[in-house]
Amino acid sequence: MDNNKSQLIDLWRTSFNDSEAFIKLFFDRIYKKENALFIEKDGKIVSALQMLPYVMNYYGTEISVSYIYAACTYPSERGQGLMRQLIQKAFEVMKSRKVALTVIIPADPWLFDYYRDLGYTEAFDYSEETYIRASETAGEQDLLVVPPEVPSLESLYRFFDKKQRERTCYVLHSQDDFTTILRDLQISGGQLLTALDIQNEPVGMVFFYPAGDHIYIRELMYENDRIKNLLLQEATTQSQVGKAVYRTLFTGPGTVPLGMARVLDRDRIIHHWVSTHENSVLNIGELREMDTQSLTRLLLDYQGREAYMSLMFD
Repeated sequence: MDNNKSQLIDLWRTSFNDSEAFIKLFFDRIYKKENALFIEKDGKIVSALQMLPYVMNYYGTEISVSYIYAACTYPSERGQGLMRQLIQKAFEVMKSRKVALTVIIPADPWLFDYYRDLGYTEAFDYSEETYIRASETAGEQDLLVVPPEVPSLESLYRFFDKKQRERTCYVLHSQDDFTTILRDLQISGGQLLTALDIQNEPVGMVFFYPAGDHIYIRELMYENDRIKNLLLQEATTQSQVGKAVYRTLFTGPGTVPLGMARVLDRDRIIHHWVSTHENSVLNIGELREMDTQSLTRLLLDYQGREAYMSLMFD
């Protein structure tokens, strides 16, 4: 029996503005007591965080990733360094579990400085583009856009997994994660639309939320630009808006910072990076001498914005 779960839920309610439906979703489907760290005072949990396990597709191999999530402290206990203690403890736990990389999405801009002091560094950015629907748009005879209930979950995830694995440094979602993403999308007022080909196989999908006079797209996956444009057209049409703002991978200057990272298993990632970057002028010895933040930025190619994550709980 988990005697701490109810206290963690109470602390969560105090710290975040999440709906009861989301809190239930998290603690029913994602929470595991072995992934929760907390500090107690007089028998009461006053500070806590979650270490959510993920896998990253890293230059052709898979590495273990721990996502620090829902880090929070009761207002009356803040300013005493409790969260700093918890994160340092989390580093020890993650290293003992052979986790290669830890990632975090700061909830507010000022927290980037806070986590930078703990060894994290910027690693995951994204770009934004705007789509304006033309006043008259033509349909596509060989494509059909449908809600998620139409294709099977297995076919939806099969396409999703194919597209996420095409990315070089991407935090992967399992099929169980994918199911949770769909449930979160539903309770948050969002939608998923899927493009099907003439064999009724998924060839594109768009995850989006209403945002006033437009829709905001968290993820857009597609086989070609024709499918992309059809998805954008249908999402805006069904939402009765004329504009969509959507996230994309790095497309040039003006990226938006999303997440930070910190290498934990230096030797493992260094050796794999060297094996996949044969033209680099850096050798293993030089990489080992780098400070953690510089090494993290290099290994995730932050200059080229190679690393990417999306559809995380942030």
